[in-house]
Amino acid sequence: MSETVVDKTSEAPASFLEKITTDPKIAILFTYVGLIILAIIPIYVGSIKSIKQPKVPKSEKKKHENEEEEESEDEDEDIERFSLDDAKQFPFIGSAALISLFLVYKFFDKKYLNYLITAYFSIIGVGSLTQMFSYCAEFVLGKKIKNEFKLLLTQKKEELVKLSFSSIHIALFILAIVVTAAYSFTKNWILSNILGLAFSITTIPLLKLDSFKTGILLLSALFFYDIFWVFFTPVMVTVAKNFDAPIKMLFPRNIFTWIKSGLLTTKGIEFSMLGLGDIAIPGVYVALCARFDHSLAVKKNGGKPIKKFPMPYFTTCYISYILGLITTMGVMHVFNHAQPALLYLSPACIISSLLCALVRGEIKALFEYDDESEEEKKAREEKEKKEKEKKEKEEKEKKEKEEKDKKEQTNKGVKEKKEQTKKEVKGKKEQNKKAAKDKKKN
Repeated sequence: MSETVVDKTSEAPASFLEKITTDPKIAILFTYVGLIILAIIPIYVGSIKSIKQPKVPKSEKKKHENEEEEESEDEDEDIERFSLDDAKQFPFIGSAALISLFLVYKFFDKKYLNYLITAYFSIIGVGSLTQMFSYCAEFVLGKKIKNEFKLLLTQKKEELVKLSFSSIHIALFILAIVVTAAYSFTKNWILSNILGLAFSITTIPLLKLDSFKTGILLLSALFFYDIFWVFFTPVMVTVAKNFDAPIKMLFPRNIFTWIKSGLLTTKGIEFSMLGLGDIAIPGVYVALCARFDHSLAVKKNGGKPIKKFPMPYFTTCYISYILGLITTMGVMHVFNHAQPALLYLSPACIISSLLCALVRGEIKALFEYDDESEEEKKAREEKEKKEKEKKEKEEKEKKEKEEKDKKEQTNKGVKEKKEQTKKEVKGKKEQNKKAAKDKKKN
């Protein structure tokens, strides 16, 4: 009896473990969960990082001394905002880029083209990785990294490069170079995903939608864009499969086969993929929801900085994105065909944010929301004013130079004319003298 009990207890875990590692349904479930996790991490981090606290008024600096000190460490970034015009043009620009890549892959040697693409993404990947690693360092340290050094490159009075960094940033920069170099030589899918995470996390806070009108138009336009290029042409799928660059999240279709084959093995391993566009594009909309939550909280707080605040729009849109992604994976699994993710993600994000506003009675506030803060508006106007003054000054200097050159040319012409007249008079006098002399001789 004891032997029988021992046999059952030893066989049960083995058979259970064997079932998990050999059942293709369980393996593909791990794949989908892995891709979903890889998608939602950068959206969450990027959305939180896109929130910018308002500056503390001078009268209250003492009350918020610590916060002000932290804020002073932040460098002013050139934020790229999407306007309505940009949203209208984006699908056409995206289509042109997609067709160009498709034609390039069709008519040129993929090997050398991928070398070029790898070099390009490796260069920009170093910067993105350094930024992502600095976010991780701040999270671990529990505070912002204070800048110790400043680098400023100027040409005459114009600033070309302005950088502030610390010794920690230098170490992270070196680490980023190592990771990027390792990816370039191995093309390992894990390193590719790390670079993909870095691109997504750094893009979402920088690429900001200026309003919900723009966001809704952009997602709606890309809804049709994605459907057309995935369902009606082979272009997008071909480019995604052949484009050997960290522009997609990869996960083995059978993670257990990959583990058994060896952690560095990729040969013979099938992968499922999710494009970074399906993360970053909805991500900038989710980030807009987070900033809208923050703006409402700041207004209620009298315009003062606030760190902890309710985030109903962000939470609703974020959860809806996850549900949309689960739906995408489910449909892809059932039909065994590539799916345009924005077919499910765009409606999920748009409808969820509008329903949230409707329930809270804030539809008008949502559509009237301008993402540009007063500080940013003043900074932009000041920058535009300086650029205008600079342009006017350059035009004035150019005009003055032209007038000066014209005057000099005129004076030169008058001088030359006088000299010519003088020469003619002198020549005439000499001729008259000679004629008189000849006459006298005769």
